[in-house]
Amino acid sequence: VGNVPHMKSAAVIGGGNTAVDVCRILKRAGVREVHLVTHNGRPGPGVLPGDAMRAIPREIDQAIEEGVQLHDHRGVRRLIVRGEKVSGIEMTRMKKLRNDQGRLQRVAFEGTESILHVDQVIPAIGQVVNPAGLESLLNGRSYIDVDNWGQIAGYPGLFAGGDACGGDRGTVTAAVGDGRRSAQAIAAWLKKQTLEEPVVEQSIGFDKLNLAYFETAPRREPAVLPVEQRTCEEEIEGALPTGDAAAEARRCLSCGSCLSCDNCWTLCPDSAVLKTPERLADDSHYVFDYDYCKGCGLCATECPSGFIVMEEEH
Repeated sequence: VGNVPHMKSAAVIGGGNTAVDVCRILKRAGVREVHLVTHNGRPGPGVLPGDAMRAIPREIDQAIEEGVQLHDHRGVRRLIVRGEKVSGIEMTRMKKLRNDQGRLQRVAFEGTESILHVDQVIPAIGQVVNPAGLESLLNGRSYIDVDNWGQIAGYPGLFAGGDACGGDRGTVTAAVGDGRRSAQAIAAWLKKQTLEEPVVEQSIGFDKLNLAYFETAPRREPAVLPVEQRTCEEEIEGALPTGDAAAEARRCLSCGSCLSCDNCWTLCPDSAVLKTPERLADDSHYVFDYDYCKGCGLCATECPSGFIVMEEEH
């Protein structure tokens, strides 16, 4: 990125990773004042998950360390133009509040308007598919409509994935996952096989874990370059040393996965848990004999990782 001495200040509109990256690049390019204006709030206590900026929190923190000024919960009312040149923006306070139907809705607060004088305004509020040549697939939408296997609605045998499909995508891992599912679906379609709906794994929280079985240990943090040493060429975050990486791996709680700890097998008062020499389909070594099980729930309570779940029988 070359120097831009003609630009003294800039406002970037958006709250995602691209917006944060643009701000940091502008700072490295020599822009003295860089402002990030976003409808959302800075991730942290008191900010609802649906209201938090979508950018990676540590990227936001590093941008602020580098001098980027964050204007959260702000919307742009209008551009201020003098002649043919932008001279600023009018901002207003905004926040998500629940409407009469209980849904979160972005609301602008009258009387909170303020002027931010900048030389340049750069929108980074998202992306849409270029409709040229894809009009029939888009059908008036900004993104391609696909099912859980990536097949385009109304077009059997045609598949898509990644950012073009919208939703919560936007990362490399999401695109790779889309590609894998689509590849399975394409193979099945060519073989005229029917695929069941993909299994969506449900995450579990700390309340489902028995943390008494885990030793607490501090997180190993990678080395981070001081602000004055951060350039366009230098790697800001270093890699963890081998020992620290191994220690971080040992901190894993294996949420929802069997640890083969034998708690259920040794603690069951009714000997209703049988241990198998080989791993079973659920990746555990244990079988429950429901003819002996009294439903006391001790196995689920003492399961460290939340693998065993007690559910009401219907």
